[in-house]
Amino acid sequence: MSTDELVEDLFDLWRWLRNMSHSIRENEVTPQQSWVLHQLRRREKLTIGEVAEALGVSQSSATTACKRLEFSGWITKSRSADDERVVEVNLTEAGAIKVESWRQRRRQAVAELLAPLSTEERDEFQRLVERLLVIAETSGSAHSPEALKGVIS
Repeated sequence: MSTDELVEDLFDLWRWLRNMSHSIRENEVTPQQSWVLHQLRRREKLTIGEVAEALGVSQSSATTACKRLEFSGWITKSRSADDERVVEVNLTEAGAIKVESWRQRRRQAVAELLAPLSTEERDEFQRLVERLLVIAETSGSAHSPEALKGVIS
């Protein structure tokens, strides 16, 4: 298999994994709103400015993206105690439960995808994925997950 074929196969797998996000398929949230919720699960809070920068949109667009999430009760917005000009967004308990339910569904789908592989194939796949992650993490910011966000779609 050529490198180009492998790259295309990886892109196809990436798209399949992304499409497993029931929340987006069911129009519960946009891909950007899904990203915000997943980031908040990892980081506890983000500023509107951080959301805008990460999504490559204006702060007013980031605010609009967050309004639906706030209306759904999945995030809260508040002024920063350090600087009242800064608006922070936080995941609510309901938001955390929703994100975890999406993650569980995605994990189940991936487990079903891997189930036909033999133990040896899964072990080899695990070894290769771990190796690629080490390479990605040590090769600099140009290849970091944050830098690649939006490149593979």
